[in-house]
Amino acid sequence: MQLSETVKVYPTEYQKTLIIETMTEYMDTVNSLVSDAVSGHSIAKTTTADINANLPSALANQCIRDAKSIVRKHYKFCHKAVLKNRSLAKCGSAVRTKAPNLPILRKPCCYINNQNYKIKDNCMEFPVMINGKSKRISVLIKLTERQKSLFSDEKFGTMRIVIKNHRLVAQIVYEIAESELRTDGNIMGIDLGIKCPAVSYCSDGSVKFYGNGRRNKYMRRHYAYLRKKLQTFKKIKSVKRINDKEQRIMRDIDHKLSHDIVETAVAHNVKVIKLEQLQNIRSTTRTSRKNNHSLHTWPFYRLAQFIKYKSKLAGISVEYVNPAYTSQTCPICGSVHHAEDRNYTCECGFHIHRDLLGAINICNSTEFVGNRQTA
Repeated sequence: MQLSETVKVYPTEYQKTLIIETMTEYMDTVNSLVSDAVSGHSIAKTTTADINANLPSALANQCIRDAKSIVRKHYKFCHKAVLKNRSLAKCGSAVRTKAPNLPILRKPCCYINNQNYKIKDNCMEFPVMINGKSKRISVLIKLTERQKSLFSDEKFGTMRIVIKNHRLVAQIVYEIAESELRTDGNIMGIDLGIKCPAVSYCSDGSVKFYGNGRRNKYMRRHYAYLRKKLQTFKKIKSVKRINDKEQRIMRDIDHKLSHDIVETAVAHNVKVIKLEQLQNIRSTTRTSRKNNHSLHTWPFYRLAQFIKYKSKLAGISVEYVNPAYTSQTCPICGSVHHAEDRNYTCECGFHIHRDLLGAINICNSTEFVGNRQTA
């Protein structure tokens, strides 16, 4: 499995100038190649000799690979738009999907493959152009104890150098061995929601609620209010800054939730975690002005992906089940009816929290629909 770590970089002023020049040249070269490809000039057989870039040959090769990847994705999305328009035309709809805009790199960056950089002690070496020649520079970095232990044993992948919060950072991909999947143990069902971010039910009878949905909704409303207020004064940069801050906070919350879920699964000797396949949930769920914003900002896919990759590291497999009626079906008599707010009461006398009911039915479900989640 491939994971990534962010490493702080501390270059000298001269090194910083060289790195930023390299990043800018890299961005311009990739955008130029993409523009040529879309204009009809094939870049399938393009080599470093065909491009005029003030970059080391290793980085120039990486530019060509990145440009080809961007073009392939662009054509794929264009093809999907064409197929969707054909489908809409057959249905007699006047609505048409616009072709995607040409993707380009907007911020200076630089990708370096694992053969062209080295990390040793608290230094990182990689090539840049100095007076028209490719030379390696050694830049000071800061590694945590955890990162030192990770990098000492694992195999490196591609490194990306970017600017975040006006500082240079290196995002390093590394390979980590997955644990062997468990064959014996309990089954855990997890119900994801908005008011209660996650509820787990294990086949040994253990139950746990995770997160604080009200706090999350308050934070969403708070940052939406701030953005709205800043937009009235046309503070575009401040709006983006506030939005980025909100996303970082919510992503951190999802990481903590997924960590707690997998930690609980390990503690209860779980071999399989079952999740709902929440495909098209936003278009099929009943909406209202009250919960519309919460529904459309609900990051269920991201949380599911965090649970999935952390489960793999712990040797636990993840399965997806059909979510239909999981919060309406009585596990005792099998009758189906709606719950009143958070409380579910059946005619047979069974009563329980609605989200916990969903987790129980997910745990007991045999309607397996695959091991992939669709956003």
